[in-house]
Amino acid sequence: MDIWGIGSFENAIAVDWLHDFAVNDFRLIDRTLAGIAAMQAVDQLDVEEAREVLAAAECIAAALGFPAADLPHEVTDWVTTNSPIQVKPAYVHMAQTAVARVRADSELKELWAKTKDYVLWDTVVAELQTRLENAKP
Repeated sequence: MDIWGIGSFENAIAVDWLHDFAVNDFRLIDRTLAGIAAMQAVDQLDVEEAREVLAAAECIAAALGFPAADLPHEVTDWVTTNSPIQVKPAYVHMAQTAVARVRADSELKELWAKTKDYVLWDTVVAELQTRLENAKP
């Protein structure tokens, strides 16, 4: 799975996404989340899409003042540099919906379910869901 941990940014796909985020910030978040929102209910998120969704959702949560404890410095620097950040309510809704979908029905979930760390991964994703639910744009 080219991962080194259970966190949203502890995999090669999210790190690649983060490099693109440094240049495109909200344009990339919009592209990532809107693509998932446009998917049909019967479509399953693949691993890459799911990892990108979690990265984008972490950025939304951080921008709203609910950052993960292990957030990469690139995101914390972005939040600090651009504070206060106005987050569209649509982004929060898309992030909430997309993260719920990753947790409920994604190839990433299926892969984690086959490991001894599934409960830990699920806890991290559930915690992200809670931070997004508590966020007020």
